[in-house]
Amino acid sequence: MAYGQMRVLLVDRVAGAVASMARVAGLAVRLATTTRMRPTDLYAAIATARFLAAHELIERAGAACEDDEEIELVQIRQPLWFGSTTIVEDDQ
Repeated sequence: MAYGQMRVLLVDRVAGAVASMARVAGLAVRLATTTRMRPTDLYAAIATARFLAAHELIERAGAACEDDEEIELVQIRQPLWFGSTTIVEDDQ
Protein backbone atom coordinates (compact mmCIF):
# COMPACT_ATOMS: atom_id res chain seq x y z
CA MET A 1 0.00 0.00 0.00
CA ALA A 2 1.43 3.35 -1.00
CA TYR A 3 1.92 6.22 1.42
CA GLY A 4 -0.80 8.30 -0.24
CA GLN A 5 -3.29 5.47 0.04
CA MET A 6 -2.57 5.11 3.75
CA ARG A 7 -3.12 8.83 4.29
CA VAL A 8 -6.43 8.75 2.41
CA LEU A 9 -7.51 5.66 4.36
CA LEU A 10 -6.63 7.37 7.64
CA VAL A 11 -8.54 10.54 6.66
CA ASP A 12 -11.52 8.40 5.64
CA ARG A 13 -11.54 6.59 9.00
CA VAL A 14 -11.22 9.85 10.93
CA ALA A 15 -14.09 11.35 8.92
CA GLY A 16 -16.21 8.27 9.65
CA ALA A 17 -15.46 8.50 13.38
CA VAL A 18 -16.32 12.21 13.44
CA ALA A 19 -19.57 11.53 11.60
CA SER A 20 -20.46 8.80 14.10
CA MET A 21 -19.75 11.09 17.05
CA ALA A 22 -21.86 13.81 15.44
CA ARG A 23 -24.78 11.37 15.08
CA VAL A 24 -24.49 10.38 18.75
CA ALA A 25 -24.30 14.03 19.81
CA GLY A 26 -27.31 14.82 17.64
CA LEU A 27 -29.25 11.99 19.23
CA ALA A 28 -28.31 13.23 22.71
CA VAL A 29 -29.45 16.76 21.85
CA ARG A 30 -32.68 15.45 20.35
CA LEU A 31 -33.38 13.30 23.45
CA ALA A 32 -32.60 16.20 25.76
CA THR A 33 -34.88 18.61 23.92
CA THR A 34 -37.84 16.40 23.03
CA THR A 35 -38.13 14.20 26.10
CA ARG A 36 -37.33 16.91 28.65
CA MET A 37 -34.53 14.80 30.03
CA ARG A 38 -31.99 16.61 32.15
CA PRO A 39 -28.25 15.93 31.76
CA THR A 40 -28.34 13.72 34.86
CA ASP A 41 -31.11 11.63 33.28
CA LEU A 42 -29.02 11.18 30.12
CA TYR A 43 -26.00 10.20 32.22
CA ALA A 44 -28.09 7.62 34.09
CA ALA A 45 -29.37 6.19 30.79
CA ILE A 46 -25.82 5.91 29.42
CA ALA A 47 -24.54 4.28 32.63
CA THR A 48 -27.42 1.82 32.57
CA ALA A 49 -26.71 0.98 28.92
CA ARG A 50 -23.11 0.18 29.83
CA PHE A 51 -24.15 -2.35 32.47
CA LEU A 52 -26.85 -3.85 30.25
CA ALA A 53 -24.25 -4.31 27.50
CA ALA A 54 -21.94 -6.06 29.99
CA HIS A 55 -24.77 -8.39 31.02
CA GLU A 56 -25.55 -9.21 27.37
CA LEU A 57 -21.85 -9.88 26.70
CA ILE A 58 -21.65 -12.31 29.63
CA GLU A 59 -24.77 -14.14 28.44
CA ARG A 60 -23.43 -14.51 24.88
CA ALA A 61 -20.05 -15.74 26.09
CA GLY A 62 -21.74 -18.26 28.37
CA ALA A 63 -23.93 -19.51 25.53
CA ALA A 64 -20.88 -19.93 23.28
CA CYS A 65 -19.09 -21.96 25.98
CA GLU A 66 -22.12 -24.20 26.48
CA ASP A 67 -22.39 -24.96 22.76
CA ASP A 68 -18.76 -26.06 22.38
CA GLU A 69 -17.01 -27.84 25.23
CA GLU A 70 -13.56 -27.15 23.76
CA ILE A 71 -13.91 -23.39 24.29
CA GLU A 72 -12.14 -22.07 27.36
CA LEU A 73 -13.35 -18.67 28.55
CA VAL A 74 -10.31 -16.62 29.55
CA GLN A 75 -11.48 -13.01 29.41
CA ILE A 76 -14.60 -10.98 28.71
CA ARG A 77 -13.88 -7.35 27.88
CA GLN A 78 -16.24 -4.56 26.86
CA PRO A 79 -15.51 -2.58 23.71
CA LEU A 80 -13.74 0.78 23.86
CA TRP A 81 -16.97 2.79 23.49
CA PHE A 82 -18.23 1.22 26.74
CA GLY A 83 -15.02 1.98 28.61
CA SER A 84 -12.85 -1.08 27.79
CA THR A 85 -13.77 -2.65 31.09
CA THR A 86 -12.59 -6.19 31.83
CA ILE A 87 -15.63 -8.06 33.14
CA VAL A 88 -14.26 -11.57 33.63
CA GLU A 89 -10.62 -12.60 33.60
CA ASP A 90 -9.12 -15.99 34.40
CA ASP A 91 -5.74 -15.77 36.18
CA GLN A 92 -4.09 -18.98 35.01
